[in-house]
Amino acid sequence: MLFTQRKRIRLFSLLATPAIAASIFAFVQFKHREANTQRAINRAAFYQRVVKEQAKVTGPPLAKVVAIDSGEPVEGTIIGMTLIGPDGGDGGFYCFVTQESGLAPLHRPLTPGRYQYHLEPDPDSRFDRTEWRRNQPYIIVASDGTTTVPTLQLEVAAGG
Repeated sequence: MLFTQRKRIRLFSLLATPAIAASIFAFVQFKHREANTQRAINRAAFYQRVVKEQAKVTGPPLAKVVAIDSGEPVEGTIIGMTLIGPDGGDGGFYCFVTQESGLAPLHRPLTPGRYQYHLEPDPDSRFDRTEWRRNQPYIIVASDGTTTVPTLQLEVAAGG
């Protein structure tokens, strides 16, 4: 009788495993979608807050953002900048928003050095978040606080 009980348990565990695996997979997919939705909500809230804060700022040009496919200037793109230290370390994070001309005004003093950037477009636009990559320009801040005003290319979202 014990042998038969073991066989039943083994058979049940073999039959139950695909069902359990499917349930776990469905739960993981749900949590992944939930996390993506929350990230999108957080990004949209961040975008709205930064654009509102910088609606009327002025200053010399920092950088210009253009569409990668057309070269047209892109308004309302957040340029997130991270100072790259001499050892490659992170030296702080700053945000600037492009105006109608695609130029972002440098409205606050920055530590001289080289900055990597990411571009955060309007979530409702045809553009996609764009990260700095090798062979792309850095934003270089000189000791007098000026930059060479590099042109940064904003990628188009798939299907955009």
